[in-house]
Amino acid sequence: MFPFIEKQIRLADPVATTGDRVYVICSQNGLFPTSWQGHVPHEMGGVWDHPIKLLDSFWFALRSKTSGVTNWLSEADVCRVGLGYTEFDYRVDGVRVTRRDVAPDGLEGLIVTLTVQMPEHFTEELEVIVSVRSDLRPAWLGEQAGLHDGPDQAEAAPDRRSVIFHDENNPWFAIVGSDLPATDITVNGDLPTVQLTMGQGASAQLLLPLTDQAPRPATLTLLIAGSSQSAMAAQATFEQLQREHPVLTAAKQASYQQIAQQSELIAPDAMLNEAFQWAKVNCQMLARATPTHGLGAGAGLPTYPWWFGIDTEYAVLPMLQAGLFDLTKATLRLLKQVSETENRAEPGRVIHEMSTTGIVHNPGNLVETPAFTRAVHQTWLWTGDQTFLTEMYPFCKQGVLDYTLGQCDADGDLCPSGRSVIETLEMHAGFECIDLAVYTWEALTRLADMAQAMGDQEIIPELRHKADNLAHCIQEEWWLPTEGLFADVRASTTEVQAVLERLDTLAINHQDNLDLVRQVTQAHHLFDPLLTRYQQNPSDIDLPWLLRHWVVMCPVEVGVATPEQARRTLDRLTSPEFCNEWGMYLNPDRHDVMSINTGLLALAHMRYGWIDQALDLVQRMVKTLLLYMPGAISEALPNQWCFIQLWSALGVISPVVEGVFGIEPRAGERKLRVVPNLPTTWDQVAMRQVHIGEQQFDIQISRDSGQYHLVVTSDAPDYQLTLGVYLPETVQVQTITLNQQPVVWRWETTLAGRCLLCEGLGNADLIVTLS
Repeated sequence: MFPFIEKQIRLADPVATTGDRVYVICSQNGLFPTSWQGHVPHEMGGVWDHPIKLLDSFWFALRSKTSGVTNWLSEADVCRVGLGYTEFDYRVDGVRVTRRDVAPDGLEGLIVTLTVQMPEHFTEELEVIVSVRSDLRPAWLGEQAGLHDGPDQAEAAPDRRSVIFHDENNPWFAIVGSDLPATDITVNGDLPTVQLTMGQGASAQLLLPLTDQAPRPATLTLLIAGSSQSAMAAQATFEQLQREHPVLTAAKQASYQQIAQQSELIAPDAMLNEAFQWAKVNCQMLARATPTHGLGAGAGLPTYPWWFGIDTEYAVLPMLQAGLFDLTKATLRLLKQVSETENRAEPGRVIHEMSTTGIVHNPGNLVETPAFTRAVHQTWLWTGDQTFLTEMYPFCKQGVLDYTLGQCDADGDLCPSGRSVIETLEMHAGFECIDLAVYTWEALTRLADMAQAMGDQEIIPELRHKADNLAHCIQEEWWLPTEGLFADVRASTTEVQAVLERLDTLAINHQDNLDLVRQVTQAHHLFDPLLTRYQQNPSDIDLPWLLRHWVVMCPVEVGVATPEQARRTLDRLTSPEFCNEWGMYLNPDRHDVMSINTGLLALAHMRYGWIDQALDLVQRMVKTLLLYMPGAISEALPNQWCFIQLWSALGVISPVVEGVFGIEPRAGERKLRVVPNLPTTWDQVAMRQVHIGEQQFDIQISRDSGQYHLVVTSDAPDYQLTLGVYLPETVQVQTITLNQQPVVWRWETTLAGRCLLCEGLGNADLIVTLS
């Protein structure tokens, strides 16, 4: 377990301390810049308690009681992210100060502790000035929900232990104080601050005593509570923080230590072990709950703290592999509930994005509907929760058959038309897109398995028939053998010309929108050469169009490509045309590298047995772990856009769990398949406390002197195990024992290659000796 990770350079970068109710974003030097942009410009930092913001900032100063000299803690020289906390280290005239931020889960509060260590023979008595600037305002799209920001006012509490901030027009409150009375409190007025702030906030300054001064470290605890509903709720939270802040702090750290310990990776690569741990923790850090909508994993900070369809759907697999079952199910339930409410006229359609203010910004890109079925199926496989499956199955069935292959497949060719995961004008123009076709194929295969578990036997032949036909279509009609890639879209030349004309009109009508004009120009750049090439083809026949967006790998990602198609695709996608030292470009014409497509490319390599190449891509992501927020892999690599991103976990966790360990659970049936595929440079690797259903498994694999050794231990002696190992075609087997006894075994060929398999129960010790 890695208890913390720290940075001492580039401390102007952002960092977040998060609970599922409250989080604080500041720079790694402890300041609160207003320069960060986002949906609410200049306001993305500070203390948030969605659906509102509480504070713009808080600052500390040390003041000598004797001389009155004041030193503001203006810039920390170390930022340390720990399991359940963030620390900032300061040095002021020989005095060492550590600020520790903790955001308890399930509580609208933040605990900030200052520890002050004076040097030996330090004689001055110090006190602490706390300067606070409120900014009680709604989150993004709040105005559409009827939430209108008013000016803030501040007043000192009668017991002088806190300042109460309130918005004049709304029942929004923030309370800032301590468990000790302040020596002095000043509110409103023109108070000194370390930084300029924006908005209609109010200011307050508290003078607080330090306890246990030299030679022992002195401490001070600042407590911040909030509510978007009432002063009574905020006061109750503040009083709970006063009573319980030591217990709440310990509980937070214990819960994060538990996440670190479950699904713990012990690999020869220490940096990967560390990144693997923090990827698990990051998923929990992005949990977001509001009084109205409940709990779900948000997409990223600072820009996307709320809930998304596709972000969740990509992140579900690593969240399950990390053992975060409750958060996964809660997020999927939230998306289903909101989708059913917002898309009543289109049953089964999954939303794209909903702000914590309750406003659905986008009712759903088509890609999100089949991907939701995949996420539900993955959740059922890992948790074995039949109640969850029963709840979700009808919605998934509607989404795949009625919406995706009904409303969105007008020509009935099983390739639906709609908006891709690629958010460009041409990929949202209504074409048949490769990711839509591929994820629909995968949804059909997974829905058939879900139907089997639900006893919906009559529909299974139809689902499998559609899946077979769609797989043939993808392999034959989307494949471009001269390119060694799948096409991005399929459309007739008439359709393409009509879309380009529509985009031209859009650009003319919005000439001042430079980004839109740029995208229209780019669409012509992509399509015009192909229109010339296709000019002799019939104008009403669907044709494949290669635009080189990253989604051309999707058939390999899900395993519908043939092995030869996969080989040629992966060869090209890992070339300098598509990749740099950090990962995969969004498009060779656009050299932004994102964690999601890089992670999916690693997963695609794993699924076809290219283990070493997959590990190389994983390691490209891992080396960014200290380049932005310590312990987080950003949305764009190496250090751009959201500094902590939910789906970044996929590229670190899933290729290892599924590819290296070959873990495939069916928890509801109490079955587990473990078929490792070791990288060339690894001779041993283990995982501890892998959660599958209600059980935990420890798995270790080693390779030495012509022998493979796989050990699976658990608290589930009745689990049916399928065990094995991937071996090169040239290798011959001499003996195989399971629990020191000879065992019946067989060869099986999968997309990843040739593997040896046998069956066992509960705990297993498999030894494969080669000739």
